[in-house]
Amino acid sequence: MRKNEIIVRFCIWDFDDISHETITEHIGVSPIRIYVKGERMNEKLPQVAKRNGWLYESPLGKYACFEDQMNSILDILESKTEILNPLCERYYCEFSCALFIYNNEESTPWVHLNSRYNSLIKRLNIEFDFDIYCHQELIE
Repeated sequence: MRKNEIIVRFCIWDFDDISHETITEHIGVSPIRIYVKGERMNEKLPQVAKRNGWLYESPLGKYACFEDQMNSILDILESKTEILNPLCERYYCEFSCALFIYNNEESTPWVHLNSRYNSLIKRLNIEFDFDIYCHQELIE
C-alpha cells in the first residue's frame, strides 16, 4: 500500500522586477521548481503560469516527517533574514505544506509549528499554506 506523503516548501511569488536566478543567488540554494508568468507550468500539460514563482523544497524527501523537513528549510533561511527581509516585504512569501493521505493504516503525519518557526515569521512576512489531499478510496 502507498505511504502517506508530506511536502514542505518555501516559496516566493508575484515578482516581476527580479529574476529567478537573482533570487537563487541571493538565497544561495537552487529551487526545486520555478514558474514563469505566461509559460507552461508543466511540459505535459497546457496550463500556463499566472504569476512568477520560485519554490524551494526540503531535500529530505516526501517521506520525512514535517518537523525534519521544516527544520532543514529553517537551517538555510534563519541565517539569511537580512537577505530575505526585502524579498518578503515586496513579494508574497509562504511556507507551503501539502499532506497526501493514501493509507489509513499508517498514522496521519502531524504538523506542529514550533518556536523556531514562530521566531522566523516574527522577523519576516511569511504566510503558511496547508493543504490536505485524501485519496478517494479512504473516503468511501
